[in-house]
Amino acid sequence: MNDSATQHNTWSLAEKTVVLNGYAYGSHYPVIIASVTGHALEEEQLAALTQLLYRAVPVLERSVEAPVTTSDNDFRRSLEWLLNTIHAVQRTANLPVYEHGRILSIEQDHARFFLPTGIGNVKPLLDMLRVMLELMGHHAQGKDAQKQLKKFVQAIIYLQKTSPKGGNIPFFIQAALKAGIPFQELLSQTFQYGEGKQGRWMRSSLTEETTMIATTFSRNKLIGSMLLRRAGIPVPDNKIAINAEKAARIAENLGYPVVVKPIDRDGGIGVAADLQNHEELITAFKNAQKYSKNILVEKHFEGKDYRVTVFQNEVLSAVERVPGGVTGDGKHTVRELFDQLNADPLRGEGKHAPLKKMMWNNEALILLKHAGLNESSIPAPGEFVRLRRTANVASGGVPVAVFDTMHPDNKHLAIRAAQALRLDLAGVDILIPDIATSWRESGAAICEVNGQPNLGRITEEKDLFTPILRKLIPGDGRIPIAVVFGDPSSDALAVELEKRLLKQGIGVGCHNAECVRINGEVVMDGNVNPWTAGQMLLLNQNVEAIVLNISDESILSTGLPFARFDLFLLAGEHITASDNTGNPASDNITQDLLELILPACDGTLLSTESNKPNTDGYKHLTSAAREKAATTSEVIETATAAMLAFREKHFLSEKSAPAVP
Repeated sequence: MNDSATQHNTWSLAEKTVVLNGYAYGSHYPVIIASVTGHALEEEQLAALTQLLYRAVPVLERSVEAPVTTSDNDFRRSLEWLLNTIHAVQRTANLPVYEHGRILSIEQDHARFFLPTGIGNVKPLLDMLRVMLELMGHHAQGKDAQKQLKKFVQAIIYLQKTSPKGGNIPFFIQAALKAGIPFQELLSQTFQYGEGKQGRWMRSSLTEETTMIATTFSRNKLIGSMLLRRAGIPVPDNKIAINAEKAARIAENLGYPVVVKPIDRDGGIGVAADLQNHEELITAFKNAQKYSKNILVEKHFEGKDYRVTVFQNEVLSAVERVPGGVTGDGKHTVRELFDQLNADPLRGEGKHAPLKKMMWNNEALILLKHAGLNESSIPAPGEFVRLRRTANVASGGVPVAVFDTMHPDNKHLAIRAAQALRLDLAGVDILIPDIATSWRESGAAICEVNGQPNLGRITEEKDLFTPILRKLIPGDGRIPIAVVFGDPSSDALAVELEKRLLKQGIGVGCHNAECVRINGEVVMDGNVNPWTAGQMLLLNQNVEAIVLNISDESILSTGLPFARFDLFLLAGEHITASDNTGNPASDNITQDLLELILPACDGTLLSTESNKPNTDGYKHLTSAAREKAATTSEVIETATAAMLAFREKHFLSEKSAPAVP
């Protein structure tokens, strides 16, 4: 292949990429805007490249969706394949991104598109894009791509390291998208769901109502059990052991069987239950010391292990946590059944794997010995062979939904336990013979109350994340937002709309060319850019409505401060340049601005007739209803009425928005 052909077949970034901290083109996420040039790959080439990626990263196949296209243009199809594969990579890396990138423009062998991203994922996502372009170029040239495939695997690992540490975060974001609740990442794995007065903060399953005192006490198993006991909640007897000798004396006094657990670790780490003798106790104690210096020895309570989720004094979920083990079929040995169990695609080793793989270890051998079995034994059909002492999902357990059969007394006990530790959201672990029978009859013990529970999502039970958001956030979490766009006269329209809303008793955040105001009070002087002003207002819990003025092109380099807004008031088609020359921006820049902004408007589009805007030219950019151009005073009247209607709609909304593809 000659040099000119090689150059022709190369895929590369054509211009400098633009990273927006805000939102654009209707995306619910911050975006990366990229331009590429390349040579179209035929369907057979794309299929072969896909298989190469699957062989390099087999799990990728579960995340790939076939791109939907009606085009017979190979270049467009190649771009759609690229965007589809990058989205699959984001999902494989456990990033909470549930939107595909989208092509913005395409011409011959050049295209612009955007990629949705999280704040901390920008650099690794750009690295992934460059690797993908290298792969496409090498494949188009017929070159060996093993080096690029290794870079592809490393890029996924790098991307995965930036995924949220809290396993609940992706599910809450997915629930917010489906319910039409706005969200944005703040920092340190903390997100705001909702806007202004409707906004609430969460970090994984910690809410802004969860106090530091409550979480501190609940994370310390000794303190937690002491407080529960004082509140009249049944808990097992326990004592702290500073060394193995002390642990042995405590176990003798409590009477075997006992449990050993680190006081300050969650997720079943270092926990060993149903220890039958001194030898097992010492082994378990030494293992627990690997994770903590503070070890608790506790009387074992015989019963099934249940996790009950309580939120705001209501039981939302109950699951039985069946310990890791195998069920006999009368044909296969215990070890063969164990290997089959680990082959389940739901089982993995990552933090986001729904079920966890189990290791064949000494614990399994000890439990087999207790049962009179060994790894070569063939259990009878239906016979369950326990291979783990604890029932946590983290140690290989499986949750089974039992909410519908839970006895009311047991629900009340779980609520009392959460209340005793002053937790608004709690995972209450109950040991009881049968959740369908009252604990007053059978006995029970609360072994732990988790103040930051991993809510999970692998049972057939109802979704927990949407009900929690619905209870936490009023309405759909949105507040009415108006964008006033155009030449300097737009500033006066923004101020007048602010005055009208203030007269209605609404807490208004307003941005114009002079300052940012909340309820008429100046909170920042000067010409603040719209993104900065919008962020200030969205994070303020006194703000019930926003009026944002856009009269320069700064949004092109920042993005919008919100993913959706209700009212677009077009005061003119020319805006002032941001270099402070006072000269109107070019028609191209104005068009670029409208293409970025209008897809985010899902309410109403208004315009003043004095500027005679060509709203037909923007019709394809937004789903908003268009009102006829009117006089300035008529537009203000209509805008005020519309903002009041949107306020009522958002505050009272209980309908879920359509699922985001």
